[in-house]
This record gives sequence, C-alpha cells and structure tokens, in this order.
Amino acid sequence: MKQKTMNETHRINFATLIAYSLLTFVLFFAYLLEFVKGDRTLTYTLIFSVLDICPYVACVLLYQKDKSTNYIKYILSIGFSILYAFVLLTANVPTTFVYIFLVFFLLIPYGDLKLCYIAGGITVAANIISVAIGFANGSLTTADLAMVEIQVLATAFAAIFSGLATMVIDKVNAQKMGELNEEKEKIDAILTNTLNISKGISDDIESVTERMVHLDQSVSATKDSMQDVSYGASETAESTQAQLLQTEEIVEQVNRAKEVSKNIANDVQQTEDNINVGKNNINHLLSSVNQSESVSSTVISKMNELTENTEKMNSIVEMINSVTNQTSLLSLNASIEAARAGEAGRGFAVVADEISSLAKQTSEATVNITKLIDGISLSIQEVFSAINQLMESNKEQNKSVETMALNFEKIESCSRNIYENSDILEKVVLELAKSNETIVENINNVSAVTQEVSARANETLSESEKNALIVEEITKVVKEINDKAKQLNQ
Repeated sequence: MKQKTMNETHRINFATLIAYSLLTFVLFFAYLLEFVKGDRTLTYTLIFSVLDICPYVACVLLYQKDKSTNYIKYILSIGFSILYAFVLLTANVPTTFVYIFLVFFLLIPYGDLKLCYIAGGITVAANIISVAIGFANGSLTTADLAMVEIQVLATAFAAIFSGLATMVIDKVNAQKMGELNEEKEKIDAILTNTLNISKGISDDIESVTERMVHLDQSVSATKDSMQDVSYGASETAESTQAQLLQTEEIVEQVNRAKEVSKNIANDVQQTEDNINVGKNNINHLLSSVNQSESVSSTVISKMNELTENTEKMNSIVEMINSVTNQTSLLSLNASIEAARAGEAGRGFAVVADEISSLAKQTSEATVNITKLIDGISLSIQEVFSAINQLMESNKEQNKSVETMALNFEKIESCSRNIYENSDILEKVVLELAKSNETIVENINNVSAVTQEVSARANETLSESEKNALIVEEITKVVKEINDKAKQLNQ
C-alpha cells in the first residue's frame, strides 16, 4: 500500500513538474520580451527571473534525487506565492492576479487541504494589500471598484473552491477506502478459502512434483539412451558405408581380375597355338635334319666309293704308264731292229715311230689324267671334309633341335597347366564376384536398416528432447504454482 502511495506521489510530481515547467518558461520568456521591448528594467527582469527559475530548479533537483518526495508541493506553493506577491505588487497590469489560479490547479491533486487554505489565504491577503496600496497611491480609484471586487472575490473563490475540491476528493477517497475495506474483508474471506484450497493444491503439486522428477529422470535416461543409440547407429551407418565403399573397390578389383584372367586365358591359348606351330616346325626341322643327315651319309658313302674309284683310276693310270713305258721300249727296240734291217725294216721303223709317238702322247695324256685325278681327289677330300663338317653341324643341330623339342614339350605342359589354372582362377573369380555381390546386397540391406534405425533413433531422440523440454517446462510451471501456493499459505 505504501508502494502504491509513493507511485501516486511520483506520478503527481511528474505531472506537476511538466505543468510547472511550461508556466515557468512562459513567464520567463514573456518578461524577457518586455525587457527587450523596454517595458521592464534589467534589475526588475533579473529579480523576476531569479524568483521564477530558482524554485523550479529546486523542484527538479529534489525530483531527480527522490521522485516521490513531498517537498515539491511546498517549494512550489511557497516559491510561486513569493513570485506572485512580487508581480502583484509591482505590475501595472490588473489581470496579473489570475496567475495563482494555475498553481491552485497544481495543488489540488496532492489532496493537502491545509496547504490549499494557506496558499489561498496568502493569495487573498496579497490581493487585498495590492488593492489597498493601489487606492493609497492613487493608481486605483472608485472607477476601478468593480475590477477590484472581481479581483478579490475571484482569488477568494479560487482559494475556497480549491479547498472544497480537495476536501471533496478526500471524502471521495475516504469513501473509496471504506468500500475498499469492505472489499478487503470479502477478499480476506476469499483468500482464506483460497489458502485452504491452495494448501490442498500445494500438497497435490508436491506429489505431482515428485512424479515429475521421476518422469524427468526417466525422460533424461531415455534421452541419454537414444543419444547412445543414435550415436551407435550413426557410427554403424558410417562403418557400413565405408565397408560398402571398400566392397565396391573389391568388386572393381574382381572385375579387373576377371578381365586379366580372360586375357591370360586368351594369351595362354594363343601361346599354346604358337607352341603347337613351333612344335610342328621343330618336328619338321628335325625331320629335315634327319633327312639331311641321311643324305650326307649317302653322299659320304658315294664319296668313299668315288675315292676308291679314283685310287683305281690311279692304278689304271700307273698301268697305262707302265704299258706306255714298255711301248716306248718296244718302239725303241723296233727302231733299232729296223735300222739293222735297212731298207727292209724301213716300214717297220715307221710303225715304230708311230708307236713311239702314240706312247709319247699316251704318256702326256696319262700325265694330264694324273693331274686331273689328283685335282679330283683333292676336290673329293675337300668335299669330304665339308660333308664331315656338315655332318657334325647336323649332329649338333639335331641335338639342339631335340633339346628344343623337349623344351617345347615342357613349355606346352606348363602352358597347359597355366591354361587349366587360369580356367580355375576364372571360375574362382566368378564365384568371388557372386559372393561379393551377395555381400554388397547384404551391406546395402544392413545400411538401409541402419539408416532406418538411425532415422528412427533421431526421431525418438528429437521427441525425447521435446518431451524433456515439456517436462522441464511443466516442472517449472508446477514449481511456480507450488511457490505461489506456498506464498498464499504464508
């Protein structure tokens, strides 16, 4: 109640200062204008300004210090009364007395009857003194009597009416206070009933509060669990996704292995075909070498026979040489005998000459034949040597070809094994690809389930967080209601 009164005083002081500010500055500028026009002296203007502004400044300072102070109304009434008396006694304007009416309006809201009557009494006394001075110095005459009556009566009625207004306000306030007391009694009864009800509500609220605490703990535990589930589901989803990426890489590697296996199989097949071609060529070469070796053996045999025939030819040549020598001896003997015979042996001598000539030609032919036989023999020896070398080369080549044939057989066997292993590898890769596809499908299913679980967990977590907020809000509301109920019980 005291706080309410202070607030009302604060509001009255605020409104009063606004009105007082307008009044103060209007009067200040009005008299400053008269000074400028030359109607007022500087001394008079300074005195008026001090009496006008100083009370206003004092009121503002008091208001800044304490907005609910009661001293503002006293400074206002006393300070303005002094200014009013100064102006009333020094001014030549007959309507100056109306300034006080504005102050009466400002004092009424305070409800201070004594202050209203004191200010009114001072105002009426100042007007009476002002009229008396006017008649005394001759500034007023009987012709101004009506105006004087209006001035005194107006100020008196203003003071009386302001007091009556204040008194009426006090009575109205007193009546309102009585009504408020009656209402207070009714409210007290209602409050008593409310307290009884609030006590029961407070007990119920305490019970609800305990349950809300358990519910809050349960919701918190659920929230923590769902956070763990959500975190675990997220980690599982991430791991599954990483595994899926690795599996996809494995699929790519398997596909590459399939292609490589196919390429190896194709290369091995081509290699085997080439090996078969090479093997056939080796066999053909081996056959050719064997045939060449056989032909070389035949040539050697024939060359041996030719050598023997050459030796026989040499023996025949020797025999011819021997016959030629004997023929030459016979021709010589015939010539000797023909010479002995004379004319009778002349024909025989001619024959002997011819025989000698034939023997000589035969000897020369024999020499040539011997040379030819020696050249043929030398050529035969050279051919025989070349054939022997060819035979040795054919033997070495035959061995190399046989070794190469054996190597080709080994290569063919290895190639066949590689082809078989490549076929097995291709089947294994195909099985691995099928198994990997099954793994990828299962991982996709696991990933989908994990994502669904994660989504559900996030939804549940979101709902749990919302429920936790709701429970927290309800707990706060219940606590506030409980506190209010306890305050009501107090």
